[in-house]
Amino acid sequence: MKKENRTLSLGLTLLMISILAAGCAPEMRTVVPDAKNTLFPPRFGFFIVNYPSQNSDSSKGDFYARIRYDDVVFVKTDSGYAAHYQFSINVFSNKDLTELRYSQIFERRLYVPTYAQTNSTAMFDTVKDKLTLMPGKYYLVLKLLDLNTNLASYREFKHTFKNFLQYPANISDILLYDRSDTSGIPIDIVRNRLDSLYAEFYVTSKIVPAKISLHVIAKSVEVPTSIDTTYELAQTANVQRYRMPIEVMDLAAGTYNLKVSVKEESLAKGPGGKENSSETSFEVLRSKIPLVPAELDQEIEPLIYITTSDEVASLKKGTFEERQKKFMEFWLARAHGDKAAADAMRNEFYKRVDFANEHLRGGAIKGWQTDRGRIYIIYGPPDQVETHNENFNSPPYQVWYYYSLRLRFVFLDEFGTGDYRLVETSGT
Repeated sequence: MKKENRTLSLGLTLLMISILAAGCAPEMRTVVPDAKNTLFPPRFGFFIVNYPSQNSDSSKGDFYARIRYDDVVFVKTDSGYAAHYQFSINVFSNKDLTELRYSQIFERRLYVPTYAQTNSTAMFDTVKDKLTLMPGKYYLVLKLLDLNTNLASYREFKHTFKNFLQYPANISDILLYDRSDTSGIPIDIVRNRLDSLYAEFYVTSKIVPAKISLHVIAKSVEVPTSIDTTYELAQTANVQRYRMPIEVMDLAAGTYNLKVSVKEESLAKGPGGKENSSETSFEVLRSKIPLVPAELDQEIEPLIYITTSDEVASLKKGTFEERQKKFMEFWLARAHGDKAAADAMRNEFYKRVDFANEHLRGGAIKGWQTDRGRIYIIYGPPDQVETHNENFNSPPYQVWYYYSLRLRFVFLDEFGTGDYRLVETSGT
């Protein structure tokens, strides 16, 4: 138990040091253009919204890519900090990616005056594009190239541009907004659960007037909370736009798949038509205080890396309100009563947990539960990562270096499942 306590104390101390260092010496994280770190390519979110065209032979789509400021690299300039990236869209009509139907490249530059803004998760740049294609299935290849580091990330996905007149009733893709006035910028991240999320979409109907049945389901593979609601609406035009509130107050933090299904029951001819649906996703961010039991359970489990198993067990006992209170006191105690420091420590800890869950999964094992996830949560981002792919002599492995801590960790993916196990720890 003494050894466990010493390890946990060391991990917590290192976590506190890293947070304080980030606040006191931000210049340490500014990189030069030739810096490399293969673990952290630039990231981006994207979605495409397919909707009816006035021309029945074509189908329209609005494309959105969102690049958060903390997902690209800024370099220091005389007047502040600058990011420079290139985003490309290529649309193919076949799976082999040989029949190109559309191509576009966007080059963007971002400037901010302060270092804190370069790490902002609330500031982002949006790339928009409009597509008009024949109805059918397409394969899109997206590339984000950070021109300050020459690191790139790729996303490939397929998307069907619908023939909206194929069925008695059909539904367009879904846009999400954080307010009922949907004239603003679409979102995919819910930051404030006190307000509703709003979904906007088009429904087409061959026959009007008609009764439209909408089935709304939002589920997450990460947490048990969900939404399952049915609406009956009156369709008075062949193409009609709908705006619908999605109640998110009782959802735990996590990524949700939202599915809206539509079925028409003609007022003149009785039941008819097949059910058609559209899907999108959204992320619910953590609040300052966990709002539902499932979210609190999510946040307590990873604390095993920075405290004892007895304290984790204690945090799980009592009513939800009692557990909620103990959880906030846990972080306040570790910041010696300083609420601002407690918030900073908690935010940094769960930022690492989120990164581990997103990037360091081991097959079916959650990222924070893997060996790489544990090391990342305790020590933070490594200074350097060496990735060695599978060859005739050895399975894939990674070497993580923490030069300031004089530590090196070797992870081996022995069975090729993506579950890298810690096989060696040493000083550098």
